[in-house]
Amino acid sequence: MLNLKKYIYIGILCFSLIIGIGHYFSIYAQSAEENSIKNTTITKIENIEPVYIATSGECSSSKQVESHPYVVIEEKCIEQATIKSIGKVINNLTFLNTIMDNNTIFGQGYGEIVSKDDQMIGWRSVDGNVFDTGHPGYRGIIYFNSTMDEKFSSLNHTMGVFRSDTCTNKSIWLLE
Repeated sequence: MLNLKKYIYIGILCFSLIIGIGHYFSIYAQSAEENSIKNTTITKIENIEPVYIATSGECSSSKQVESHPYVVIEEKCIEQATIKSIGKVINNLTFLNTIMDNNTIFGQGYGEIVSKDDQMIGWRSVDGNVFDTGHPGYRGIIYFNSTMDEKFSSLNHTMGVFRSDTCTNKSIWLLE
């Protein structure tokens, strides 16, 4: 089971580097063809209505949990959001953000989304950002766990891509 999880995380990381994060990590692409491919991928995602839209968010704590070889910051936050066909939800999230030498941030997140009637689903994510004021926020991929709660059953074992602006407001698009 541990090996399966390891391969799932490696697959998620590779996939997210290809479709979303890759755009920001290679912002200084050498050819017009590379830029064209990146712009087409982003346009396709932006033309689809997101399944999850955060309306507000607040981080309750942020602390450095490691300093060598890289600085790792743990952030605990709460997001108010709306999920299509479910309604208003609360997303309790924790991120471990590793700041790399080249000023990129690699994040690993996990949490639970809870509906007004206390049904819930867990999730895990990986994301990245360039630690620079010129970049709009995080881009990543999210995996929804299994749940027995009927309201979230359509999200069982699904994956999606997300973007989060500098104010931690997030949009998620499911992959089909």
